[in-house]
This record gives sequence, structure tokens and C-alpha cells, in this order.
Amino acid sequence: MINKSKADQALSLNLSIEALRNSLKEHNYRYYRLDAPLIPDAEYDRLLRQLEALEAESGEPVPADSPTQTVGAPPSHTFTSRQHGEQLLSLANAFDAEAIEAFVERNREGLGLEADDQSVQFIVEPKVDGLAINLRYERGVLCIAATRGDGTTGEDVTDNIRTIADIPWCLQTDAESNAQTNDIVIPDVLEVRGEVYMSKAAFADLNARQLAEKAEPFANPRNAAAGSLRQLDAKITAQRALSFFAYGAGLGARELAASQSALLSKLHAFGFAVQQTAMAVDAAGLLQRYQSVMQQRASMPYEIDGVVYKLDDFDLQQRLGAVARSPRWAIAHKFPAEEVVTLVDNIIWQVGRTGVITPVADLQPVAVGGVTVSRATLHNMDELRRKQVYVGARVIVRRAGDVIPEVVKAIDVDEQAVFPVQPDVCPVCQASVFKLEGEVALRCSGGLSCSAQLIERLRHFVARGAMDIEGMGDKLIARLVEEEKVSDIAGLFELNYASLSDWTGMGEKKITNLQTSIQQSKQRPLARFLHALGIRHVGSATAAALASHFGSLDALMQAGEEALIAVPDVGPEVAASICSFFAEAHNLDVIERLLAAGIEPSVPEQQVSNHPLAGKTIVLTGSFAAIARRAAQEQLRALGVKPASSVSKNTDVLIAGEKAGAKLSKARELGIEIADEAQLLVWLNWQ
Repeated sequence: MINKSKADQALSLNLSIEALRNSLKEHNYRYYRLDAPLIPDAEYDRLLRQLEALEAESGEPVPADSPTQTVGAPPSHTFTSRQHGEQLLSLANAFDAEAIEAFVERNREGLGLEADDQSVQFIVEPKVDGLAINLRYERGVLCIAATRGDGTTGEDVTDNIRTIADIPWCLQTDAESNAQTNDIVIPDVLEVRGEVYMSKAAFADLNARQLAEKAEPFANPRNAAAGSLRQLDAKITAQRALSFFAYGAGLGARELAASQSALLSKLHAFGFAVQQTAMAVDAAGLLQRYQSVMQQRASMPYEIDGVVYKLDDFDLQQRLGAVARSPRWAIAHKFPAEEVVTLVDNIIWQVGRTGVITPVADLQPVAVGGVTVSRATLHNMDELRRKQVYVGARVIVRRAGDVIPEVVKAIDVDEQAVFPVQPDVCPVCQASVFKLEGEVALRCSGGLSCSAQLIERLRHFVARGAMDIEGMGDKLIARLVEEEKVSDIAGLFELNYASLSDWTGMGEKKITNLQTSIQQSKQRPLARFLHALGIRHVGSATAAALASHFGSLDALMQAGEEALIAVPDVGPEVAASICSFFAEAHNLDVIERLLAAGIEPSVPEQQVSNHPLAGKTIVLTGSFAAIARRAAQEQLRALGVKPASSVSKNTDVLIAGEKAGAKLSKARELGIEIADEAQLLVWLNWQ
């Protein structure tokens, strides 16, 4: 029985190994050949690590065609095959500090060095998320460009590569073009390795064109770059604005340099773009650089998915050699995955502050983008159907930067799956639901009678930037609503404070402070009062523009759509929303009670009339070191300036801080005056 059990276990193990190998081969084909991966990189890495562990457990010889032993996928028959002069290896991946410490230790042991020896240098390079290319130059002239393929043979894409401006057709060697190359002897054959990629801006432009032409948008810049490079018509490739970074060399590398850092310097002298690098002598230095690059990631103009560590010295690299598919002297330290696969446990319907009912996927917890995610938005019913999400589905979850996690799509969709249906009533208050004409959003008709909306409206009303009522936290708001102490926002000013005295944590001092804070909030400016009301489409900038234009609450409430559209930052949709809000009898009743409670919203008098920006419309974008953007807007408004939230032909000045993005680009297109933080501070301190 024991032998039979062992035999069964061995059979099960072999079947698992075979299934994984077949699955990974298919994913390699879709990624490298079709440029249409079904799973995110993190899921592929997980499956590959699982296969490596199972192969080690089996103790059987690993076949040469196993995905753990091969690189990429065999070249297609669409393009001519080209053999690389030297094999183009892949890199092993690491995901935590322990793996990097082990990498450094293995390198030192392999070189016969002591554990604390710091004589060996590692070079740190950002890992571009693109397509590896091998460029063959003969006597300085580009002859062949081939994709990675299986690492030994790739596809000839020379015509398409010639459309990329970053790749020189002839290596620069004359003094006039680049003095650094005067003393460089170019090898008869030089293979330059690098990454073809698409910048974030080019990717956005391409997808905008795809949507305009009713074509399928690309999933990410890497897929877009790969698909663009493998076009049969080079004219299409030329329209895609591809870029290139050189990161190494095959044949001829040792004739040029003795180290990776020296090689990059000489490749740059030849006319190639190279990335900024750094040096380190131990794991602590490598990890410090990793954190630094990760912090810069969001602001970089192209996608990176990690950093690469390499022994700098070529002789030391040669001494360590390589395993089947990757060198021992280099490793890729991947960033926390921004796309992962998990299961949908449930789909719930969440009611927002404005009454929008949104489907949300309740997920099996998974680490993505450096945090653990257990819920992700599905946006609306149309998106839910398009992504084929249902309870029990395996889904890709994305969290890029600090954005709210979202479900990208379901994979391995079960044909027998039961998809969720749209609710007929609000899941919180049971009021009927409706959709506005031309919108996909589902809305609750309960308004302020819906406790879900009431809690969110109260949170918004008391928040900093609105009525700014200190001491009115989420727990207190929830309890006030739960115990029916308030039924709408006006109820905050009609509180029976004595009834709170027996609540745990609500001592006399805390109640007095809360009462004082509520009393002080009655003197907030009109702009903040309007923002606090939670009128659809009216944020802080629009509220400020309305307050400045009309000067009083009465004048605004009497205004029609035509008068509203005359206000900067207000279009037809915003004007209609404002009119609808003030036409609602219940809203008017709440406002009347707020005014009766002593709220006196007013527009502060302009204290400065000769300010250089007085009467002008300005937009602030990016981040500022010396002052918060909201504070700067309020100070400028007090100086008679009109801050707005978006750039248009009516904008007079754009003030750009760090990490300024699309607004800065649009301002340049429109020829709008652009200022920096230093100028902003001068204007704020104008006498």
C-alpha cells in the first residue's frame, strides 16, 4: 500500500509538472509571439516559480524545452529568422530583500570573497517594461535587428527598427558628432542589446486613436510596443512613436569595454539613449537604490517594472557564468505587482454620497501594488458585463500607483457561470433606482432619506475644505445617523447635546469642543458652504468660481442655466445640475433650516486690487514643496485671483509644480503663460 501511495504521488506530481509546462508554453507563445498575454506578469512569475519547485521535488532530469530552461518563444514564420551572435539570456527574478541578500552572497561565494568584502561593485539599472531587441552592426552600420525569440534565434524586424529615432543607422564616430568616440575602435561586428518601449504619452495617444477608429485599445505600453514592432508594414510602426534604451551588448562587447558602466558610456557616445544608473557594493546599497527608483516610478515618462542588478566587471561576470536561462551575475528585482490574479467571493452593491450604486467585487485578499486588496471596483453594470465578472470568477486586479483597485477582466470564464443582475431597489434604503439619460450609472432615488447617502453627505459636509467641523469623525457620524439623532445635514445644527452625554467616550469636554466647532463653522465663506452641500459636479474650484461670480447665496439660487454657464469652469452639464439641486423642495427646506440655525455664508472682500493676477484665471497643477496646493488656491483667491480646475482657452496662467502632467502639456499647446513655484511664492507675497 505504501509503494502504491508513493507511485500515485509521483504520478500526480508528474501530471502537475506537465500541465504547468504546457500552460507556460502557451503563455510564452501569447506573450512573445501574439503580444496578447492572458495573465499579468506576476501570475506568470508565480507559475514559473511553482514549476521550478515541482521539478526540483521530482528529482527527475529537466528536459531542455521546459519553460524553466528556455527563454521566450520560438520565432514565428511570419518574419525571417535571425540567429544571434551570442545568446540573449533572460534574467532571474527576485521579489524581496532576502532574495537580493542571497544573490549578493552567492556572487561573493562564487568569486571566493569574504562575506563582508566590498571590493566588488554592482551596477543598478531601471528595468524598462518593453521588448528586448538585438541590433547587429557591421563596421558601424546597422545590418540586422532581431527580437529576442528563444534567446538564440529571433525575428528579423530591421525595417521596423529603422523607424525608431533613438536607434542610429550608423554609429557616431567622427569628432564633430561626438568627441567622446574619437578614441573608440568599433568592432567589426557589434551586437547592441536594448529595450524597445512606448512612452506613457505615446501610449495614451495611440489608444485615443484606437478608440476614435473604434479599434480595440492596447492593454499596456509593453503590449503596444510589441504589437507595433511586429507590423508587416513599417509605415504603421513609424506612426507609433516607439523609443529605445540600450542596456548591453553581445558580440564585440569586450572589445569596447571592461565593465558594464564603461560599456553604457560608450554606447551613449555612439548615439544610443541609456538610462541613469547607480553603483553599490552590498545588498543594503542595492535595496536603497531600489526604494529610490520605486519612488520615482510614477513620475517617469515610461513604464518600469523593477530594477536590474549586475556585477559591473566583465571578467567577474565571465567567472560566474550562467545557468540554463539566466546569468548568475545579474538579477531583476521586481516591483510589487500592479496586476495579480485572485478569486471573486461575492459582488456587493455600494451606495455613494451622490446616490450612485456601484458594483464592487469582494475578493480573496491578495497583495497588489504593495498593499493587500480585498475589494475592487467594477464601476457599473456595463463594465461588469464587459469584463465577464461573476461570483467565483478568476480575475485580474490592477492597482497602479495610488489609484483605487479595479478588476481588469475575468480569465478562464466558465460558460455555465451565472452573472449578477442589476438591483431594482437601493440595497440600503430599498428606494427605487434610476438612470439619468445618457448615463450608465445606476442611482438611488432616496436622496437624503437613504442612510448610506446621508452618512457620506455628512462626511463630505463636515470635511476640511468644506465646513471643517473638528471632532465630527466617521464613527460619531455613523452613530448619529444610526440612532436617528440627525436625519439630514441641517440636523447637525439642531443637535440635542445633552442626549450625547451618556455615550461612551463623549465626556463633557468633548461635547463642549464639538459644540464650539459646530458654532464656528457657521461663519464659513460661501465657496466652502457651496462645496459642502455636495451638489453634483460642483467641487471646490467650481464652488469658488460660483461664489466669486454671484456674490451671495440668494443670487446663485435665483440664477438660470444661461447665467450659470457664464461662470468660468461651469458648462451646460454643471449648470443643469445646479439648477436641479436648487429646484428640489427638500434641498430648499434643508438650506432654509441651515440659515435659520445661524449659518451666514459670505464672499470675503478682496483685500488687494492691484495684484498682477487680479481678475485672471489661473490653474495650479503638480505638487509644491513650500505650500499645499489648496492653501495656495485660497490665498490667491483672497488676492482677487480666480483659480480654476482645468486648462482651457480662458486660462491666463498655469502654475506648474513637480510632476505636472497633462495640464502642462495642454497649456503649452494653447500657448498659455506658464509659471513655476518660485514665481507662485512671489505672487503670494505681493505687497
